[in-house]
Parts: sequence; C-alpha cells; structure tokens
Amino acid sequence: MTKGLRTSLLILMLTLFVSVSHSQESGEEPNKMISVMASHDEVMNDMPKLSKLINKLTTRANASYKKEKYELAIKNLKAANQSMVSWMENFSERFDADEMMKGKQLTEEKKKWLLEEEKKIALLKEEIDLSISQAERILNN
Repeated sequence: MTKGLRTSLLILMLTLFVSVSHSQESGEEPNKMISVMASHDEVMNDMPKLSKLINKLTTRANASYKKEKYELAIKNLKAANQSMVSWMENFSERFDADEMMKGKQLTEEKKKWLLEEEKKIALLKEEIDLSISQAERILNN
C-alpha cells in the first residue's frame, strides 16, 4: 500500500469513526460501537506523537555511536503505528459505514466481532502507550 493511499485511508477512517457519535438508534450495540469508536479516537490522538518521537529518535540515532536503543524504540513505534493501520483496515472490512456511524443493527456474528474489536483496540492502546513511554524514556536519558 502506498504512503498516499495509506494516508487517505487513515483520513477516511478517522472521518468515519468520529462521525459515529451521531448514532440514531438506541440500545446495546450502538453504545458498544460508540465505545469502541471512542477508544479508537483516543488512540488516534496519539498517532502524531508517534511520528514526532520517530523523528527525534532518528536524529539522536544518527548522532550517536550507540544506535541500538534508538533503533529499537523506532522499531517499536513503527510497529505500533502499523498495528493501528491494520486494526482500522480490518475493522472497516468487518463493519460498514452505517453500522459505524448510524447505529445500524448488527448481526449476531457482528456483535461477537465487536466484542473482539473492543479487546483488540484496548490491547492496541497498551502497545502504543508502551512504545511512547519507552521512546520518551530513552529521549530523556
């Protein structure tokens, strides 16, 4: 996937996910979807920080004879970023725009998927938080 296509996909997904708060139906499923999308939005807020940290670590690595710690932190940040991209791609393959944005009724299978996605986004948040924490710790030493 090209960088431009990936960026366009991320922008599209962010727009779709932010719009979920306009759900028109009530009940457990839309609330669960809103919760998952809120978790997504929270994680998305950290994405610019990943890029900034990668740039700072790269600069430090280029100026250092001991590049390993910087390179490992960069690798972890990039892996966290890729995990987010993959999560969004997979999520959009499982759920359509009406399910995400308008609270469209989910099938039983999709209800199970939504529970899976809730767990996945929580783990993803942990991965991103850990990679950010590690990078900041390295930069502050």
